[in-house]
Formats: sequence, structure tokens, C-alpha cells
Amino acid sequence: MLDEKNIYLDVEANTKEELISFICDHAYEQRITRDRDGLYQDFLNREEEFPTGLQDGFAIPHARSERVDQIAIMYLRVKNGIEWGTLDDQVVRYIFALLVPAHHEGNVHLQMISKLATCLLEDDFKDMVKLSEDKTELKKYIIKNMEED
Repeated sequence: MLDEKNIYLDVEANTKEELISFICDHAYEQRITRDRDGLYQDFLNREEEFPTGLQDGFAIPHARSERVDQIAIMYLRVKNGIEWGTLDDQVVRYIFALLVPAHHEGNVHLQMISKLATCLLEDDFKDMVKLSEDKTELKKYIIKNMEED
């Protein structure tokens, strides 16, 4: 689900739309989707329902979509904060994007969101994903924490 090639530590994006476009470009390149533009619209539609910004600079945009071919998680850290619509009215710099095929059985996307939201309650987890420069270490750390109950 989370691969080092889907960890981006210095993304240049100034708006939510630019960041979602970046996510969709890379989802297309990584063959997570075959319909980059449709996926982009799915993300925007989800954000219109309710912004996916949390607090402390984090957001979890997600798409459960016919346009997603395989489950994937991306972690992105942007250079400058992005206005997102968060619970604490702060800008977002740390993003976990979740991509889940619509046909996937059960509520895997809700479970993933719940696990991440729980992880983001822990200061150690937030500090690690905010500060780490090592993609291998970061991948292992995120997966280990998401698998814990």
C-alpha cells in the first residue's frame, strides 16, 4: 500500500488543487489509475463534500473510485503551507492521500482513515512524519504504526 516511490518530501504546491493534481499525476505514473483526470475530479468532489484537513498541519484526502486500480497510500510533505479547511484553521503541510478501488470489498478506506487519524493523535508519530528525511525509515515507521491495534 505504501511504497517509497509514493513518499514525496519536498512537494511544491501552493493550493489544494495543485497538490491533488500532483497526487493524480503520480498515481497515473505509478499505474494506480488509468484515468488521471477522472481521479482528479473524484478527489475534488470528495473535498467539496467535506474538507479532509485535520489539525496540526495534516490532511487525509482520499478517493474510493472506479478510477483507482489498486489500493495505495501516498505521503506528501509540501514546502509551503496550503489553505485546506482544517479543524484548527491552520495551513496543511503533511498529507496522507488514500486511493482505494470502488469495487474493493468492505470499508478498507474508512479503516485506513481511522488508523491514520489514530496515529495522528500521537506526538511521536506526527514528529516522525514531519521531520524524517529517510524514505525507507519513514515507510517502515508508518506501516508499523498503521498495523498496530
